[in-house]
Amino acid sequence: MIAVEWGRGPCRQQIEEKQLDPLLDRIASEASRSGKPQDVQVTVEGAGTLGIVLGADWSLLNHVPSNLKPPYMCCVGSIDSEEPMVFYVAGDHYSETLRRNAISREAARDAMRHFVTRRELSPDVSWEEV
Repeated sequence: MIAVEWGRGPCRQQIEEKQLDPLLDRIASEASRSGKPQDVQVTVEGAGTLGIVLGADWSLLNHVPSNLKPPYMCCVGSIDSEEPMVFYVAGDHYSETLRRNAISREAARDAMRHFVTRRELSPDVSWEEV
């Protein structure tokens, strides 16, 4: 089973692998309509938690291992800029990342699928320790 947590409250669901894409699609659609890109935490037993930002024309990935000990990893995009990119945690808690850490929505979703199926970070994404 996969645990997915997002939004106010927060919302938390235990789902099967085949349910992940439709759930992330729904969250992305709601976040896009609200104009507040949302951080969604996807926890896979033995692999840790991969956070993904949904609802913008970019995304962000952050990984925390199962044991909660470093290294903590963040994706690195192709644009080297310190420009802030805004997203929200727990529905309405404002947060920022640097533009240099933003990647395409498609690359992030592919990396999430890789994480869920293989229980490891995608080698197709550049990662750095944070």
